[in-house]
Amino acid sequence: MIRSNGIRSEYCADALMIDIFVQAVQSWRELGAVGLGLLAVAFVIGAMVFAPRPPMCIVSGLVFGFIAVPVVLLASTLGSVLAFWLSRHLFRSHVLKIAERRPLWRALIAAIDAEGWRLVGLLRLASLIPGTATSYLLGVTHIGLWPYTAATLAGLFPQIFLFVYIGTAGKVALEELSDSPLRVALVVIGLIFTAWIIFAVTRRTRQSLSRIGSRTTSAQRG
Repeated sequence: MIRSNGIRSEYCADALMIDIFVQAVQSWRELGAVGLGLLAVAFVIGAMVFAPRPPMCIVSGLVFGFIAVPVVLLASTLGSVLAFWLSRHLFRSHVLKIAERRPLWRALIAAIDAEGWRLVGLLRLASLIPGTATSYLLGVTHIGLWPYTAATLAGLFPQIFLFVYIGTAGKVALEELSDSPLRVALVVIGLIFTAWIIFAVTRRTRQSLSRIGSRTTSAQRG
C-alpha cells in the first residue's frame, strides 16, 4: 500500500509539472527567440529536478516544431552537466550514502569507472535508473567532465529527437491534415520508422546494461 501511494504521488507530481509546462510553453510560442530561450531554461532546470523529459519534449515539438530539437538537446545536456558538477563538488557524500543502500547504483559506479564514457552514452540512451538520478550518480565516479559531457550529448540525442518528432508530427497532422494528407502520411511513416529503430536500439542497450550490472554485482559479492 505504501509503495502504491508513493507511485500515485509521483504520478500526480509529474502530471502537475506537465500541466504547468504546457501552459507556460503555449504562452512562449509567440515570443520567438525569447520563447526558445525560456524553453531552454525550463529544460536546464528540468534535468536537475527529476522533471519528466519525454512528455516535455512532445509538448515542445507540438508547439515549436523541429527547432525545439537543438534547444532541448543542448539545454538538457547543460542541466545534466550542472547536476554532475553539483554531485561531484557539493553532494558527493550524500549521493554515496544513497548508493551504498542500492546494489544497482554501486554496480553502475564500478562499471562506469571501468568502462568510461562508452557506458555513460549507453546509460543516457537507456538508463536503468531515472535520467536525473544518473547525472547525480555519475558525479561520484572518476569520469572526466568533458568525456561525460560528450557522451551525454550523444546519448540524449536519439530519444529527444524521437519525442520532439512525435510532437511535431501531431502539429503537422493538426495543421495540414485537410490541405496536405500526403505530407501528414509521410511524417507519420517517418515517425513510425524512427520510433522502431530507436526502440530496437534502446532494448538492446538495456539488455547490455543489465548484463554489465549483473556482472559487476557478482564481482563485488565475490
